[in-house]
Amino acid sequence: MIHFNNITKTYPGATKPSVDNLTMSVPEGETCVVIGPSGCGKTTTMKMVNRLIEPTEGEIYVTGRNILKQDPVELRRNIGYVIQQIGLFPHFTIRDNIAVVPKMLGWKKSRIDRRVDELLEIVGLEPTHFRNSYPRKLSGGQRQRVGVARALAADPPVMLMDEPFGAIDPITRDRLQNEFLRLQKPMKKTIMFVTHDIDEAIKMGTLVCILQVGGVLQQLDTPSNILSSPANSFVADFVGSDRGLKKLTLVRVNEVMKTDFPVGRHDESTNEILRRMKESDLDSLFITDEIGKLAGYVTLEAIQGQPQKKMSQMLQGIIATTEAEATMKDAFSQMLSYGIRYLPVVDERSKLVGMVTSDDAQRLVEQTNKVLMST
Repeated sequence: MIHFNNITKTYPGATKPSVDNLTMSVPEGETCVVIGPSGCGKTTTMKMVNRLIEPTEGEIYVTGRNILKQDPVELRRNIGYVIQQIGLFPHFTIRDNIAVVPKMLGWKKSRIDRRVDELLEIVGLEPTHFRNSYPRKLSGGQRQRVGVARALAADPPVMLMDEPFGAIDPITRDRLQNEFLRLQKPMKKTIMFVTHDIDEAIKMGTLVCILQVGGVLQQLDTPSNILSSPANSFVADFVGSDRGLKKLTLVRVNEVMKTDFPVGRHDESTNEILRRMKESDLDSLFITDEIGKLAGYVTLEAIQGQPQKKMSQMLQGIIATTEAEATMKDAFSQMLSYGIRYLPVVDERSKLVGMVTSDDAQRLVEQTNKVLMST
């Protein structure tokens, strides 16, 4: 889908190239994360794909066509672009921001309106509430979601993402990463994604491209192979010594979470909850409301011997939750941070859909360490 053929970029006045004789391919439907130290040419490499930067030598093909023989404006209309600063037009409504490229392509108003509402729902923003709002009324995370929606507006086959989640607080960043992974699964866009964070690269990429200073390719491989079999000492040092722990990034919560476990309802009697806990030999139990939304948890110590109390009086608040698309590294980090053994998994409506435990994470760490020791 994207192919670099002996690409070199040397800026005027520079003694050395920013990108040097780069040859690589990103197959259709893959997310290739480009990463490396400062000065490695990762952003330059990505921006050459939509000709925001022109290569000095070589050829780049997108969907089989030489981009240097295409009109740059027409090329960019067929490539989605998401940047860290988002770049929304402040005096445009959210609808008009998303509709920029479809308008340029001559779409009818009815088609644009349908597409805008569809995309707002996809990125988790209620269309009736956000459609006519302005960027200044949105949080940073919400603006970033609109930026993603705008990049997807004309359904481009290729997307470029330049540190799209870099300027967002860690909690929101994790959620947006997870949402984008969920979106990418059915969309299968071909994506080049630039980051400076190796954990983000391992999490987001199906391929990871590691560049050395001067845009010299060191390894282009799957995240698993990058961690298990670094091509050289530079890659091994860049990835870091905690490769075993980083391998938890390759495992999604939904791959290991338990979905069949005892759960209580907030409207059940204390005696019924107590019976269920004793039958399952549990010292705590998650409690949901009538539609399955996680309400809290109760402990055996709190409810034992107090059948007269209502469940709401003994309910304790949830300290932390995770999502199905999160990584086990994220989940394990939360459990360590809060000193908890069980972590509930909720969906976008806060419904309880599963649970992971510290034992799950510990087992995965042991397994990955064995693999690394054998390589």
